[in-house]
Amino acid sequence: MFKNYEIDSIGKGILYIVTILVIGLLYFLKKKHVKFSQRVLVGLGLGVLVGFLLGPITTNFYFYEGTNTTPSVRVASIIEVIRPIGQLYLRLIQMIVVPLVLTSIIKSFTSINDLTKLKKIGTKTLFWLLLTTAIGTVIGFVFATLFNLGNGFAVVGAYTPKAIKFVENVILDFFPNNLFGALSGNVVIPVVVFGLIASVAILREMKKHPERVEPFLKFNESVNRIMIQITKMIMNLTPYAVFSFIAFAVARNSINGLGQLGIYILVMYLAMLVHFILVQLGLIKAFGLSPIQFIKNFAPAMTIAFTTQSSYGTLPVTTRVLKENAGVSGGVADFVAPIGANVGMNACGGIFPAMVAVITANAYGIELSVIQMFLLVVTTTIASIGIAGVPGIATIAATVTLSAMGLPIEGIALIVAVDPLVDMGRTMVNVIGTGVVSVIVAKSENEIDLDIYNASNEKFVQS
Repeated sequence: MFKNYEIDSIGKGILYIVTILVIGLLYFLKKKHVKFSQRVLVGLGLGVLVGFLLGPITTNFYFYEGTNTTPSVRVASIIEVIRPIGQLYLRLIQMIVVPLVLTSIIKSFTSINDLTKLKKIGTKTLFWLLLTTAIGTVIGFVFATLFNLGNGFAVVGAYTPKAIKFVENVILDFFPNNLFGALSGNVVIPVVVFGLIASVAILREMKKHPERVEPFLKFNESVNRIMIQITKMIMNLTPYAVFSFIAFAVARNSINGLGQLGIYILVMYLAMLVHFILVQLGLIKAFGLSPIQFIKNFAPAMTIAFTTQSSYGTLPVTTRVLKENAGVSGGVADFVAPIGANVGMNACGGIFPAMVAVITANAYGIELSVIQMFLLVVTTTIASIGIAGVPGIATIAATVTLSAMGLPIEGIALIVAVDPLVDMGRTMVNVIGTGVVSVIVAKSENEIDLDIYNASNEKFVQS
């Protein structure tokens, strides 16, 4: 039962000691009231160091396949023994996301009392999410073409893509046929749809018989407050989880093994940086807000997104910093954030699929025409809606794009080895896109407190 955790080497013993010391240090910093974001960065730095120094040390790991009673053995980095720290954190996040989103949506939108305004917020949200994703596609295509990515890549063997649903099934899946199934399965979009439908029904009933819905609204408010308190408790574990995530990511991707993929990684991050500065911060500036202040306000969500590589996992932090640091109203933040975690993801749905298309075309000696470039933009934009809520979103988006453009789907396997390293930046850009859209939609609807937005102090500090 505990065979994987036996100290069978000096390296594993050192790892245990170092991990205990890191946990102790992070706890000490918390007691000394060091800022939350700074503690997360300390965990990140120590994780990089531990992963780089101890990651190359390997050991035997035992696991069970199917119904076999005899364990199989594989060789892996010793860093895997501390991976459950991060996995536990993600499980706790997954536990809280759906009830938090559902109660927050009902709470926020029943307080709007204006169905016309609700419709306007939804339309603006989808428009900006999809537009920024389409621009991301162009940026990804341009950078991959300029650096001639894919030339010299060794074409790999067969790659089995994940199943792609037909568009009618995707649309139907937005609507839950079993609410409790969606709740238990952590499927966010159907829960958001149910929350919106329930909110509209409550608003309609409130006009006729407010006394009938008042008990439910009080119950929902109580549940929402409890979910927020649980979220705060889970967020206190973030620095420890970040240490585990980063150590494992570094250990799994040796610098020496990156080879030609190193250029791809650099170009991918360069494209995401340009998208961040010109498009995302550009929109903030265009709406008359300070880009520097946005970065300060949104930094906790950016850091956690980068380290956890999970838009869903960052969702509670995203909504909190939007409301507490950026001054976005609950009605906008609680609506846009869950949608942004599923639809129109700038990097996973735009920049990444475009780069994969260029890499695949170059690796297989296929020339892309101008018409195909326009097809690429249309495909990625549509796919960013059609693959909402599907695990492995970036791979699904790339699969849809390659298939639509008639390129070999095996091209995905060309860069899959370093995907965890790229996914950190992708997730952060996705989450930033959600934050930007939330802020500009709130600004356009006068749903933002500019005094909070422009405040210089950091409000997102764990107690």
